[in-house]
Amino acid sequence: MKTNFEIDENSGVKYDGIHIDLHNNFELKLKETDGKNILIEFLKLNDDWVHENEFAKLTFVHKNISYEFFENGNNDEYPEDENTLSVIGYFPKSMRNINDGFMQRNKPEIDDDIIYIFQNDKTIRIGCDEIELIVKKQ
Repeated sequence: MKTNFEIDENSGVKYDGIHIDLHNNFELKLKETDGKNILIEFLKLNDDWVHENEFAKLTFVHKNISYEFFENGNNDEYPEDENTLSVIGYFPKSMRNINDGFMQRNKPEIDDDIIYIFQNDKTIRIGCDEIELIVKKQ
């Protein structure tokens, strides 16, 4: 798998040398597929602590999908946590029976999947050839 970003502290990414805090400053807005690609889109929060110069929108384009796993989380106690990212990380595709773990590395290895785990335990796991992060300022 190739990427144009690095995972930073397992709750954010580094893009072009800039740290992007996915956990505190963004929320999931969209997950869609066209059969070969999956788009996952995060939008900037409008909370007081989010810097005004933060990117407005982040789109992770997962190209040439070979595997997808999706599990809804539990919204009974804290439904507002459904779209708040808890962890982003990589995990070997040989261990697809485990969907709540990740490896401590910034860049993927060739046989890794990417895993997105949200505060309510919603999980998205994707195996693909490449992930392109597209950022939008406004």
